Amino acid sequence: MDDLPPPMRVAIKQAHRSTARFKVGAAIARGKKVLAAAHNLWKTHPKFGSGFYGNLHAEGHAIYKALRMGHDLSGCTIYVYRKNNNLAKPCKHCQALIEKYGITDVVYSGATDDGSINYKETKNSRIAV
Repeated sequence: MDDLPPPMRVAIKQAHRSTARFKVGAAIARGKKVLAAAHNLWKTHPKFGSGFYGNLHAEGHAIYKALRMGHDLSGCTIYVYRKNNNLAKPCKHCQALIEKYGITDVVYSGATDDGSINYKETKNSRIAV
């Protein structure tokens, strides 16, 4: 875990705070400086919620927190970690928020069966799996 970027370590810590079935954490960073971090919640938000999913995804929650703190997110990177051995990929609502607020780089990850962490980095908010 020492070789991971610092914002990814923050996203991992956030995922462990989640009480949802699928534990997801997100951190928004400019360079190595984390601007905001959050995890998924069972409650939702009218503008940042995840539509019919009925909960607030970590990506939307982190964006909401960053905006409330007055940060401009254009050119930032969002790091997302999903526990439970799955590669996290944004839903259409989270992808729309990522694009709307100008986040240009997206790093999604998940734990592998052997406990190591893999992650995929994308440019210009295009998510490739």
